[in-house]
Amino acid sequence: MSSAANTATDRKMYLITRVKEKEFKFIHHKNGVMFHDLFYPRQVVLVAASSSEKTNVTSVEWVMPVSEKPAMLAFSLHNTSLTLDLLCTSMEFVVSIPSEKMKDAAILCGSTSGKFIDKFSEANLTQIRAKKVSAPLILEAAANIECKVHSYTNAGDHTLVLGEIVEVHLPKEEFTPLLSSKKEKK
Repeated sequence: MSSAANTATDRKMYLITRVKEKEFKFIHHKNGVMFHDLFYPRQVVLVAASSSEKTNVTSVEWVMPVSEKPAMLAFSLHNTSLTLDLLCTSMEFVVSIPSEKMKDAAILCGSTSGKFIDKFSEANLTQIRAKKVSAPLILEAAANIECKVHSYTNAGDHTLVLGEIVEVHLPKEEFTPLLSSKKEKK
């Protein structure tokens, strides 16, 4: 960046100019690689949500802590997700941290719609009553995080969910978190 691009406005204009000049051709894809492939490996979590009629769980890779005070995390779900519908109705959810031992369950939860099957049953996941939210904890998970929806916003084909953490159930023993690698996606 040139020394002239010192203010926030200058930096913004510099980036807009570079995009217009197509210097960032890699943003969408190049040679079959999407921009988000650059972020592998990444941790897999399970997100559960409930409404009065239904409970569902899905696998999520796009998740991150975003604040310590108050404790908050964010993740994105596809706009057609049943779990998204349920958490937008109840305004609460649970993020469960699976270990490597839960790989098959996580794959099933991320590749099948809860509109057609009971993913908890099919993946042999045991639901446990949470302390502060209606969504269930997962017994087999290494840790569980109860959250209330702070906000959500459309982000293209996904919705970004921001949740405030209201209760954390820490691991009872050491575990290896489940990671997804780019190789597994092909």
